Amino acid sequence: MKLNEAIELGKEGHWQDAQIRISPGSLNHWFVMLRDTQYKFFVLADNEDLSITTDHINELAQLIRSVGLKEFTVYL
Repeated sequence: MKLNEAIELGKEGHWQDAQIRISPGSLNHWFVMLRDTQYKFFVLADNEDLSITTDHINELAQLIRSVGLKEFTVYL
């Protein structure tokens, strides 16, 4: 799910929750999964449709806030 689309859907209350998980390709990077109100999961991606990963969870927390959620779960 591209970030711009996720933000627009978040304004409509489309997201149920968010999860931050360790990236399978690198144990030092994290990515975000969003779950919609119909219990489907989406990986948060940039505008080039590449998954957004970072080694700083705080950066992902800001992205989660931008899609309209205030809480998330971290999976180690």
